[in-house]
Amino acid sequence: MIERVHRRTVLLLTVVALVALLQGCDRGGPEPPPRVVIFGVDGATWNVLTPMIEAGELPNIAELIRDGSSGVLRCGTPIQSPQMWTSIATGMVPEKHGILHFMAEIPGTDRSVPVTSNLRKVKAFWNILSDVGVSVGIVGWWPSWPAEEVNGFMIAQRAWPVKWSKHGIPYGVLRDRNGRLIVDDFLGRTYPEELYEEFEPFIVTENDLTDQDLRRFFSDPRYTNPLREIQATWAYAKDRSFAEGGLHFLTEYEPDVFAVYFQGTDVVSHYFWGYQIEEGFRPPPGDDQMYGGVVRGYYAYIDEVIGRYLTLLPDDVAVIIVSDHGFETKVDLKERWERGESIRTLEGHRPEPWDHAKSGVYIVKGRGIRAGYEGPEASVVDVTPTLLAYLGVPVGEDMDGRPIEAIMEDRLLRDRPIQYVATHESGEARGDEAPLESPMDEGLTEKLRSLGYIE
Repeated sequence: MIERVHRRTVLLLTVVALVALLQGCDRGGPEPPPRVVIFGVDGATWNVLTPMIEAGELPNIAELIRDGSSGVLRCGTPIQSPQMWTSIATGMVPEKHGILHFMAEIPGTDRSVPVTSNLRKVKAFWNILSDVGVSVGIVGWWPSWPAEEVNGFMIAQRAWPVKWSKHGIPYGVLRDRNGRLIVDDFLGRTYPEELYEEFEPFIVTENDLTDQDLRRFFSDPRYTNPLREIQATWAYAKDRSFAEGGLHFLTEYEPDVFAVYFQGTDVVSHYFWGYQIEEGFRPPPGDDQMYGGVVRGYYAYIDEVIGRYLTLLPDDVAVIIVSDHGFETKVDLKERWERGESIRTLEGHRPEPWDHAKSGVYIVKGRGIRAGYEGPEASVVDVTPTLLAYLGVPVGEDMDGRPIEAIMEDRLLRDRPIQYVATHESGEARGDEAPLESPMDEGLTEKLRSLGYIE
């Protein structure tokens, strides 16, 4: 069991006191930085958020936008989640951080396995903050297995178990007759290791879901295609596990900085984007009723999750929502597709006219952040520098990103002026040459193949 962590750290108090002293402040010094909660929402796009907000369908996200700053978050190419989420976490481009693909080759063999966190060559924000005494809690980040030693806790994305179904589609695991999960035991699913026992009760599998659970996505009672359903249900089961488990660990241990990652918004977009009549598609009769609401239904679920978190958090906790990329209809490909031509998207190499987009999302709300402000276009590498600057921790000059200073109020910049340090790296080589293997590799590989990410 990990100990309850303190919300304020000696280092940050020292920094605040020093700034106050240098400024000759006679009012007791500026307030210490608040706690921060980060929601990573894979593939979240303004193309869905904006019309849903205008329709009143995302009340919690709408409130964060109204009370904070928001804008477009651009990513690089190729648009692949492991690279982009690692750029978000490090402030560096893939060539520097070392996560270059969904898969990684095992040296001396012709085999590849899903990429693992030990290949990362630089520190992530959870390492940097741990080094200076800030407590962290990380849940489900991609890639985060094996979980790293941090000042707090980490639940790796492989803590949600994946197997292989008889339909040839990846899914979660089964339970025995006593209701216990039938899972392979391997190291690195959590840090500390014993924390897995505390997380396991929150694991939801597809078989745990009821028809009522799925009504939020598939509302038409005529729905009878389990092969199509599974692509939404495994993503929902996974996200629900991390959402509910994450909420428990956040409230139980109260880390200074907490981050939780959700994948389902991207997954359902891949499989159900083309059923949306609002995107100009003309699905077969009845299909729009059965599948046309899946994408929006999933965004509504994420909004509901965020609302549950906000309800249980103190008002002064800062909130950040980021996506690694966006999602869009490829208009030029759609015209060819509708004429019956064979097409293939650039990002996912799929034969449908929709896929990842370079324009993602950022939303930041907190003390010292401009309210109701449309911020400038930023990059995925700007997220960690912005987080560090907000917390009063120096930004690495070797980072490719810079703080999104325009969203910060003058008083915040005055109280906690942005500082820089040459690097947060220790000078010792970081990152292994070979990925690690786990019992989940086959299932994860086929999951990536089913999404079109690998051949």
